[in-house]
Amino acid sequence: MTASRQRTRRRASRRTGERGRTSGLHLFATPIGTCGLGWTVRGVDRIELPAPDEASLRAALLRHTADRDGEREFRSPPPAVRAVMRRLGRHLKGRGDDFTDVALDLGATSPFARRVYRALRRVPPGKTTTYAALARVAGQPGAARAVGRAVGANPLPLLVPCHRVIRADGKLGGFTAAGGARLKARILYAEGVILDPEQARAINHLRRDRVLRRLIDRLGPLPFAAQQPGDPYEELVSAIVYQQLGLKAAATIAGRLKALTPGPGFPTPLEMRALSVARLRRAGVSAQKAGYLKDLAARVAGGRLDFRRLPRMDDEAVIAELTQVRGIGRWSAEMFLMFQLRRPDVLPVGDLGFRYGVKEAFGMEALPEAAEITALGERWRPHRSLATAYFWAGREGAW
Repeated sequence: MTASRQRTRRRASRRTGERGRTSGLHLFATPIGTCGLGWTVRGVDRIELPAPDEASLRAALLRHTADRDGEREFRSPPPAVRAVMRRLGRHLKGRGDDFTDVALDLGATSPFARRVYRALRRVPPGKTTTYAALARVAGQPGAARAVGRAVGANPLPLLVPCHRVIRADGKLGGFTAAGGARLKARILYAEGVILDPEQARAINHLRRDRVLRRLIDRLGPLPFAAQQPGDPYEELVSAIVYQQLGLKAAATIAGRLKALTPGPGFPTPLEMRALSVARLRRAGVSAQKAGYLKDLAARVAGGRLDFRRLPRMDDEAVIAELTQVRGIGRWSAEMFLMFQLRRPDVLPVGDLGFRYGVKEAFGMEALPEAAEITALGERWRPHRSLATAYFWAGREGAW
């Protein structure tokens, strides 16, 4: 560390303890939600990323600072700490800051962890590293797992940028904060990093639309493309079971339906065909839906619906194929296209949640009709599936 930087840290440490307030806790608003910060006379000693609610955030901050400098209280921070909070807010808006001049109190961490954190602070915004690379820089080549444990226990996320540590294969990897990998992607996005090149191209295209640009910059990359498709037959069974039911009631019926046969999932097509309507009814399936499930099972078992053919078909052909199944309408077929076949350019104009999302994002007085959404969607081609996901997420507040 240079002599000038050491002097800067000493001055920052002195300012942190101004007016006798040698330690304290405070909550502050940021673009990713309310965060918590703790400080001592030596510097910032705790950052808590957003929790499900403010009570949980306060409890976490108190719990993680309980053994430091006696009883900790929530109080108004001194100017130096307020400056750090403002800088964190600007950073998360996209105005990169390396925070290397901010005084930190790492007294409660091990010497090895401090070496890891020092190495990690040298990774600038817009860059990433891996556990193995960090181990080498910290002087412990081959200690990637130990580095992972130190990073996972990091008391100062953002200031010690553990979100910049990714897997060796270039994938995002996990994140111990309450928001998980979703929050990690959001923070990296604020620093100009989108790991998936295809997703980066799609996002850059969609940001040309000013309304979507606001949503994207608020939400960051969505895990839409990262979700792994499930078994296609099970997905359609689930679509039928969940139709026109609340989530809790549908989940209960789905569980009972799975319990009718020995396997971990829903009854296979052959098993479903063998089940009587009476048994399905006792599991909570309506008579109408029992007929739908029987029709689906017969088509799959008899080869009339061959899931191996669908990936080679265009979107409208897939919709035509799936809607031959009783109980599978266009909306269910479009969801299958988006989430099972990973089709990038689906625009489900009949989806009520999507329509509400468009209405709210564009500030419309009434729900847009299909023709209006179709016209708007022309500017989002060929990434209308991802655009749809942003309108869903913008309304729900989370993906």
